[in-house]
Amino acid sequence: MILIDTHVWIWFHMDSDRLSLSAKERLQSSPRIAISTVSIYETMVAVEKGRLASQYEPEALVRRWMKSSKVIRIPVSEEIVIRSRTLKFEHADPFDRLIAGTAVQQNLPLMTADRHILKLDWLASIPAD
Repeated sequence: MILIDTHVWIWFHMDSDRLSLSAKERLQSSPRIAISTVSIYETMVAVEKGRLASQYEPEALVRRWMKSSKVIRIPVSEEIVIRSRTLKFEHADPFDRLIAGTAVQQNLPLMTADRHILKLDWLASIPAD
């Protein structure tokens, strides 16, 4: 199973060229793909703020995406929250910390294009771009 960062989930659903061919192939061949429930929140905020164009309201968009794919949603547990605050992580974004904490807690590689995250030596990561 692969955990994907919020932007990867968005790029995958938007069929974006920002997602590399090798990343697309990896996602298509993976038996299971997961997202943190934080990604649902981040996607809705992106639509609300106009950073992600959609003909749908934020709630309708994420519900469509969740229904159309068999992505596994991993809820943010108290262990993930604690882990996210104890990992050596200079990046201040709390959502990135929660997603990285989810990957570590669930022992999953994280597919991302975030250079701050890809540099972390304690996190198994897969470049998305």
